[in-house]
Amino acid sequence: MNLKKSPLRMGRWRVLLPLTALVFLTATATAQDRILTVTGKVTDELDKPLSGVTVRITRTSLATATNKDGLYTINVSPSDSLEFSYTGYRMDKQPVKNRVDLNVKLSPIAGSMDEVTVIGYGQQKKVSVVGAQATVNPEDLKLPARDIAGMLAGRISGIITTSRGGGPGSDNASVLVRGVSTFGTSTRTPLIIIDGVPDRSFNDIDPEDIQSLTVLKDATSTAVYGTRGANGVILINTKRGVAGKPSINVEVNSGITQFVQLPEMLDAPAWMELYNESLTTRGRDPFYTADRVELHRSGVDPDLYPNTDWQKELYRDHGLTQRANFNVSGGAERATYYISGGYYNETGMVKPYKDENYDTKSFFHRYNFTANIGVNITGTTKLDLGISSIIDRRNGPYNSAVDNELNTLFEYSLRVPPHLIPARYSDGSWPGTPGGTSSPARFAFGFGSGYDDSASIRPNIRIKQDLSMFIKGLSVSGLFSYDVYTGATVATARAAPMVYAEGRDSAGNLITRFINTPNDLLSYSSARSTNHRMYTEASLNYSANFGGKHEVGALLLLNQSEYADANATTFTNAIPFRNRGLTGRATYGFSNRYFVEGNFGYTGSENFAPSKRYGFFPSFGVGWILSGEKFFEPLTDVLSYFKLRYSYGLTGNGGYNGNRFLYLDMLTKAAAGVYQFGTPASLSTNYAGYSQSQIATDASWETSYRHNLGVEMNFLHNDLKLIAELFRERREDILRADATIPGISGFGSINPVRNIGVVLNKGIDISLSYNRSFAKTTWLTFTGTFTYNKNKNLQDGLAPQPYPWMEWKGHEVDAKELYTAVGLFESQEEIDKWAKQTGNVQVGDIKYLDKNGDGVINNFDVSRVDANGTPKMMYGMNIAFGYKGFDIGAFIQGTGKVWLLYGAGDGTLPFNNGANSSNLYAIVKDRWTEENPNPHAFYPRLNSNLDPTSNFLVSDWWLHPADFIRLKSAELGYTLPAKILNRNRIKNLRIFLNGTNLFTVSKWKYWDPELNEISNSSTSVTRGGYYPNIKAYNFGVRVSF
Repeated sequence: MNLKKSPLRMGRWRVLLPLTALVFLTATATAQDRILTVTGKVTDELDKPLSGVTVRITRTSLATATNKDGLYTINVSPSDSLEFSYTGYRMDKQPVKNRVDLNVKLSPIAGSMDEVTVIGYGQQKKVSVVGAQATVNPEDLKLPARDIAGMLAGRISGIITTSRGGGPGSDNASVLVRGVSTFGTSTRTPLIIIDGVPDRSFNDIDPEDIQSLTVLKDATSTAVYGTRGANGVILINTKRGVAGKPSINVEVNSGITQFVQLPEMLDAPAWMELYNESLTTRGRDPFYTADRVELHRSGVDPDLYPNTDWQKELYRDHGLTQRANFNVSGGAERATYYISGGYYNETGMVKPYKDENYDTKSFFHRYNFTANIGVNITGTTKLDLGISSIIDRRNGPYNSAVDNELNTLFEYSLRVPPHLIPARYSDGSWPGTPGGTSSPARFAFGFGSGYDDSASIRPNIRIKQDLSMFIKGLSVSGLFSYDVYTGATVATARAAPMVYAEGRDSAGNLITRFINTPNDLLSYSSARSTNHRMYTEASLNYSANFGGKHEVGALLLLNQSEYADANATTFTNAIPFRNRGLTGRATYGFSNRYFVEGNFGYTGSENFAPSKRYGFFPSFGVGWILSGEKFFEPLTDVLSYFKLRYSYGLTGNGGYNGNRFLYLDMLTKAAAGVYQFGTPASLSTNYAGYSQSQIATDASWETSYRHNLGVEMNFLHNDLKLIAELFRERREDILRADATIPGISGFGSINPVRNIGVVLNKGIDISLSYNRSFAKTTWLTFTGTFTYNKNKNLQDGLAPQPYPWMEWKGHEVDAKELYTAVGLFESQEEIDKWAKQTGNVQVGDIKYLDKNGDGVINNFDVSRVDANGTPKMMYGMNIAFGYKGFDIGAFIQGTGKVWLLYGAGDGTLPFNNGANSSNLYAIVKDRWTEENPNPHAFYPRLNSNLDPTSNFLVSDWWLHPADFIRLKSAELGYTLPAKILNRNRIKNLRIFLNGTNLFTVSKWKYWDPELNEISNSSTSVTRGGYYPNIKAYNFGVRVSF
């Protein structure tokens, strides 16, 4: 019925509407009459009080502000909400809900003067930092890489990272901070600290759980770590909960993996023809007839005339990966929580083979769990509890270590030539040769299987007590952790019967004979390991602001760490490893423009004599923000932020090849043999006595003297940011075996370890970023990094060399010892006039420089050459673009000044064992021949073991640039609109497609150039015999509730 036409109904509304309004107003007035007095404290991320924060009632215009202690009082209704706003910080809105105590912590807006960053043993306002440090966006580490280390390359300035292959679950990555400054590979690695606990590993953490990752690079940043800071420090903090409703995140993704690049090998006909050439080019008869070569080419009988592609036989086209993570966080005023669980699975590229007794399938499984709980016990006491755990398994062909075995299998596939035997005979038996060569397929599938299990649990507890009731800004805190790691290696093995096919009988069946004694029995072996790490820390902190312009901070900290190996195999390693230290820091800032900082680390280890046990490592730094000065104001439209900083200080390093207690003499019992005097007793109970294995010295710490000059500039109203660092490090007292002691001293082959090495390292770090939002729905980001360093050996402890070109001093730490190749011989006349070389030298062989002019090519002609497999230059470029819900991004990473020394090993030496020589890379096709006398061919004139030459001396002929640029990752994603998600109570939903190691450009074409040697040996070579790096294609979904 139409109310407008009904006087009765209109009359009723005239009565009801005023009555309803009266009831509503009365109820509202009653509610408003009940007023609450709310008090609280507003702090920043460092729990420092914020003065002048606006506290506003959202329903009205009433507001107040916090005092100098961050305290406020305001009268509100229980149904009101309060808004907290402060320049440089994100606004926070809190409902009152009958609370009379309401404390709030505000988060800084990135780029503001109060933005906080992680430093050694704490946090600090980013603007006041005077040391060299760099951070990475944790989101960039969530790509489908197997570990975090492999994703750091090119993303952080100052980091040199290379991934040198590895089986499922491992990138076998090495990490250096600002390159190489010491001798020895094992003493170069940075200190990794996770949640304040040192010596944890990248493998201990799921990328999803990372809140921040910071690299400390100079003395001001690392001096607080004393004897452990010289190689840089990597700080990782895991996520914590924040007060509020529970936030739930779920991510699931799956993908496929492939080898980045497999080396191209010769097939059987090519191998046989080239072997014939190695004979005929030296005046000998061919070994294989043309008919025999054709039988292998035709495939008429693969059992007797194989043409085996070992890579095809052993590896499949792709593997699979699955990753899932679930985390929930939230809390209230009294307690917050973050709980996370994850799963990762990767199947390897080795073909699966399942016997009734074992399974050789190559895979990696990992389960991880993290929980971080924060409890405000009182208004001044806070407790943080953390626990994390990882359980994983690697399975693969029989081995004593799965990763190593996959490398061995890959190398073995390079060893057996393609014409020798098939992967498996057609009757199912495993092939072998009378000389004992086995099929790589038998090695992969017929030897059993093994797995490596590892598990760890890492609890830590931190308590912080605010002592402002005694001295404002003073607090004390303590940290304790106890990490336990266990591992087990289990192998089920057998020596599968191996036969050799000699022909076929009249019925066409293979005629075979056993090469080994048939034994199908299984054997079982296992080994277990357990170790623990304990860390204790206590600190006193002070922070205060005086008059609004003077910022003062101080830290005094004691710590101690212990590592014990329950399965140590030597007496010295069974003794726990312990370190202890005292650390201090003092900071001062004036008017957010001038900054001074001093640090020290006084740390020690039981590894050195009592008088040399501790080292003192001080540092200082200064900073000046020029853009805060009055005279700079005319430039701020272009250069909105400009900061200069300088630091100098000392840090330490104390490792030497794992040797312990260098101040003690060590004796080793001989493993075999006896001294016989008169009639010998039982030989099984007598030994050859003891020999000295370590000579006691007064050795102590290496000391690093480090300078750093940095500049920070922001352009275009802070959209474009540039950070550049120049650094110089002189590392002195490096531990080296003193080789200057003559042999007549009686020390024999054991040289005392002394502090005698000196290395100079210098370079530059640059990072550039650009962030711009063009509209509410369009954005663009770009980041770029560049790192270059060069080192020089100033003192090495070696005896003087007879010629200056043989000296290591003045060259890089990892300089090679190489003969100098000056081309290929072009005529017999040139050979006759040249210095004498070993072997039957012919035209097309390598010609070496006679450095000392004595007419003979020998060891005195070897020079030190500044070339090695560690990149001196690394760079990266990341660009991302978003429009509405779509986003696309790509990351390009590259290396420079890196060299690959190709040489001795399977796949590289042609016909060094005649017809039983190993397989060869197809590179050998690029060779010198009489028909094609190319002076720049990759290989010189071929030869066999019957005609030895000096072509394969370790020389710069085999030195090749291995720089590369790679599309490291790319991602395409779409985030569904909020209006669709809100109807289903979903906060965020994103689907994405990404990939890693997608495309590579390099002068080195034959295998992945990143698979380079890692050894610092002066003669170490690369032969490509590593399990290759992996590329991945991945699809996933991330949902937040």
